[in-house]
This record gives sequence, C-alpha cells and structure tokens, in this order.
Amino acid sequence: MQRFPKILISSLLFFSLGSTVFILAQENQDTSSVETHSSNVDITITGEADDQLLDHLTKNLKMDSEEEIDVDEAIKGTSQYIDMDQFKKRYLNIPYTDTENERQQLDIVYPKIGNPPHKTIVALHGGGWSSGDRKSASLKTLQMATQQGYVVINVGYRLTDEAKWPAQLHDVKAAIRFIRANAKQYRLDTRNIVVWGNSAGGHLASMLAATNGREEMEDLSMGNSNASSEVQGVVSWFGISDITKLPDNSINIANKLMGYNVRENAEDAKIASPINYVTKDFPPIYMIHGTNDRIVPFEQSVEFAKKINNITGKKQASLKLHINAGHGDNNIRNTTNVDETLNFIDKIMYTDRKNPYRVKRYKEIRTTTEKSS
Repeated sequence: MQRFPKILISSLLFFSLGSTVFILAQENQDTSSVETHSSNVDITITGEADDQLLDHLTKNLKMDSEEEIDVDEAIKGTSQYIDMDQFKKRYLNIPYTDTENERQQLDIVYPKIGNPPHKTIVALHGGGWSSGDRKSASLKTLQMATQQGYVVINVGYRLTDEAKWPAQLHDVKAAIRFIRANAKQYRLDTRNIVVWGNSAGGHLASMLAATNGREEMEDLSMGNSNASSEVQGVVSWFGISDITKLPDNSINIANKLMGYNVRENAEDAKIASPINYVTKDFPPIYMIHGTNDRIVPFEQSVEFAKKINNITGKKQASLKLHINAGHGDNNIRNTTNVDETLNFIDKIMYTDRKNPYRVKRYKEIRTTTEKSS
C-alpha cells in the first residue's frame, strides 16, 4: 500500500489514518436579533492524507487577498545580524573555495553541550537569491540547534547581482564538499549532514538533496573534488520547489536568478526547480509553510511533498502548515517549530538512540545592528 505525506496543520478539519471528520457549526434558528461573535480556534491536526484529501485541504486552506505586498522589502528581511560573540566557540569567515569573495565563506558555530566530533547542520539564508547574508538575524532560530548538541554551519553563496544560476547551487555544493574534506580539522561528524534553509535557502537545500550524486550539477574546479556533496536530510521553511510557478508579484526574483523570463522559457528553467529532480532516492525532508504566503504559495510545498512520497513510495516528506501565516511569519519562526524540526533531524542523526544532548528550554539568540567581522 502506497503511503503519502504526513500533514500537520491547523484548521477546522480533522483527519487521521485515512478517516475524515468534518466539524461544522450550523444554526437553524433565526439570528436576526441575536448578537454574534466570531473567534479563532487553535487546532493541531496530525495524520496521513492521500492525494485526494490533500488536494481538498489545499483548496479549502488557500487564502485570497488583494492587498498589495512589497516583495523586495519582504525578501530583504531584517537589517539585524546574529551577535556571534554570544557563541563561546566559533570559526568565522572561512573560505570554502579559493576566492576572497565573502559570499563564498562559511561560519562554524559550536554547541554549548556535547563531545566532538559534532553532528552537523548546514544553514542556508533566504532573500530571493538577490539579498540576504549568512550572518543575518533571519537565521537566528536555526542557531538554537547549538543548544541541542549540534554544530550549525552558516553558508553564504553568490547572489544574482553577481552570478546567475547554477552558481548558487555550485557554491553550496562546494561548501558541503569543503565541510566533509575538513571534518577532522574542525572536529565534525559529517557522515550524515542535514541542510536547513528558509525561502530561497529552502530552495537550495532541496536542490542539494534532489541532485545528490549528480556530478554534472557540480563545479568540481571549486575544490575538494574527492569529497561528497551529498546530504542526508533537508529542512525547508517556506521554500521554493518550482521557480516557474511563483505568483506575478514575486516571479521576477526567479527571472533575476536565471537571467531570463522563466515563464516564457519554462522548459529551460526546469533545471533550477528541485521538484523536477525527485527520484526514489530522495532523502527525508521536513517542510513548514504558511497558508497566506503570497511570495511562495504553500501549494509549492504541498505538491513537492506529494511528488516525493509518490516517487519514493514512502513517507520521506512531512509537511506542517500554519493557517494564515505569511512568508517568513514570526508564527513560523518560533521555538515550537525549532523543537519539532530538531525532532526530525534527530531521527536522521541518531538512528539507534535518542539525542543525549536535547534539553527542554531554548535561550533567545541575541542580535545586533553590527555585522560580526
């Protein structure tokens, strides 16, 4: 029996293991003289959904809004940076290829607890491939993994003002190869690497996974050609899976990435969409998306999850939806989602036991207006 995506959502629908219950509130009485009030209800729903149920849920959760949105401002994100001084042990501004380009560098942040070699999470920033920074405060929630025994490596990559696709993929693959080639020096356990990205970073994380083992998708001249760039797990928060199916207000970020109109050249643009590279070997992936995301519609994650699980024939993709949440919403960037994401990562990193370094409390990651040098 074929299995399908696991869905975690909040709504007025309940489903579990193939059974569906619709909860409807109906009043047959005359309410013309009765004052009524509406309120929101917090409901968490967990279970398995087949394609038909998932399509039904997606249709009903879709948000329609005519409100204008400044996409450039939205993807640019915060002007704050992670205060790197709060981390007792870290290595900053390490080139992962033979250039002096600061975008082709990475920062290694070590955990407060745990013994080396440390299990490794690679973090990729968002910004529509045209903005963003590996030190940006937009990645602050990901740094909480260092409180749970993980090394977090924040990786930069060239943006669209400097290079077009596939430079961004070449960069992050070169970074993974560098990390593996230098694992002993930095005391890292790189047998299993999970890559975690937001927005455009989620797209690149998914591309890394989708192109595992495909040498033609790498630029081995960037160094460490004997090391593997394969990743064993993916986390994508409000990530892009198909660059040709972005809405009108955000399609231009994909045009800038490719250097041409991706809708008019959709066949050529397929090379930059992870949904087109899914195979039976796709690794586990955990996605979180808001249903009111008007920059990257949540349907992208729904369709991606469906395709991954249908092709692999197992529950490789899990999806959590946040009702009414927009792109990069603070309701997504919270400790609950960090904790659930780390539960997913633990299953990849600790296959025969529990993560011994997990603690219940998370400390806030400090930010600053000054970028650490």
